[in-house]
Amino acid sequence: MAQSKTATVYETLKSELLDGIHRPGSKLAIDQLADRFGVNIGAVRESLSRLTSDHLVVAQPQKGFLVAKVSVEDLLDLTAVRIDIETRCLRRSIELGSLEWEGRLLSTWHQLSRTQPVTGGAANADWARLHAQFHDDLIAACDSQWWLRLREQLYMQAERYRRMILPHRRGGRDVDSEHREILDLTLARDADKACAALTEHLNLTAKLLLSSGSALFDSTDGQNRPARLDLAVEEK
Repeated sequence: MAQSKTATVYETLKSELLDGIHRPGSKLAIDQLADRFGVNIGAVRESLSRLTSDHLVVAQPQKGFLVAKVSVEDLLDLTAVRIDIETRCLRRSIELGSLEWEGRLLSTWHQLSRTQPVTGGAANADWARLHAQFHDDLIAACDSQWWLRLREQLYMQAERYRRMILPHRRGGRDVDSEHREILDLTLARDADKACAALTEHLNLTAKLLLSSGSALFDSTDGQNRPARLDLAVEEK
């Protein structure tokens, strides 16, 4: 029962941190969280420790647990590293992927392409789930467990930025076409073009987040400033 309560606290806080409900840099008061969830302090500490391992929370001496900060610099660095790992995984997946892998990918794409990202003015959880599954399926045939572990961590951090800034996003985008291009090139086993399309897709996501959420960022010197839109992607 205690473990179940700890898991509930962890999953709930994780979702809230990814959605930006807790302000970056703010303190997470253990006693208040214990009262809120109706659990003992130990369960909250364990949950926060797990979130520290996820790099969503930072533990600091004398200050306790703080929500991990976000910054323009971090998003740029995250995007560059994510592209490196994600394209490695995709290239390997294209090399090794079976017909069964192709079938799963097509099935997920079929569902994703028929699901709206926003319903009733709010983000659609079904679309977010299918979107994550689509990107998971793209690299599912990769045989490097270390690459996949790193890729999972990077995806989660990127989701935090996306979900945090989503309500502030400006401008339109044909994400379905981007996904379809990546899918078609992947199924054609054209690794170079598929990786290029995925790189452009991830870079464009970062650009839109930077342009839409620059006021939310804390830079490394503690000053908010406009985002540097210098990612390596051609404008269309």
